[in-house]
Amino acid sequence: MTGIELLQMIKNYEIKEGTEINVLRTNEECCCFDVVAKLKYSDNDLHWSPGTFRSFMLWDNDYLFEIVESKEVPNKIEKLYHIFNDSNKQETYYKLVDEMFYKVNELIKAVNYLLETQNKG
Repeated sequence: MTGIELLQMIKNYEIKEGTEINVLRTNEECCCFDVVAKLKYSDNDLHWSPGTFRSFMLWDNDYLFEIVESKEVPNKIEKLYHIFNDSNKQETYYKLVDEMFYKVNELIKAVNYLLETQNKG
C-alpha cells in the first residue's frame, strides 16, 4: 500500500495497537523491494529507529508500506474468549490439543529411542 493509504487506514482506526509495518523501497536492479525501515503503530503514533525513516516516504511513489503483524495481546485474549464460549469451537479446540499432545508424545518416544540406541552402541 502507499503511504497515503496507510495514513487513511490509521485515520479510519483500521490499524491496531502494536502493528508492525515494513517500509519497502523499489529495487530496480532485481525488480523487487528492499525493507528500508520498520515502523510500529503505538499510542496513535508511528515509531521507528532514528535515521531509518523520513516523513517524505509517505508520499513518495518509490516507497510502499506492508503491514507485518499485530502484537496486540488483548485481541488474542478476546479470540480465545470467543473460542471457549462457543461450544462448536470448543470441540475443535480440544481435538487440536489432543492431536498436539499425541504428536508431542510420539516425538518424545522417538527421541528416547534414539538416545537408547546411541547409548547401547
